[in-house]
Amino acid sequence: MADFAGLLTEQVIDCFGQVTHELTLDYDGTVTIRFASSGATARVDPTSRTILTPGTVVPDSIMSLAAELRLS
Repeated sequence: MADFAGLLTEQVIDCFGQVTHELTLDYDGTVTIRFASSGATARVDPTSRTILTPGTVVPDSIMSLAAELRLS
């Protein structure tokens, strides 16, 4: 299980008020993304927009939010 004790956590909420994704900025500058629908997690490098978790697909819109999170 991923460690969510990062620097900053943001939630993405859909138009029905449901959390779809949770993004956590980790201490090493990566972002951990939790997909609420499946409970799966993915780590990404927001600087290079690289997915570090093999076999995981991160939508472009979520990757953009991860990049913005790193800059906050």
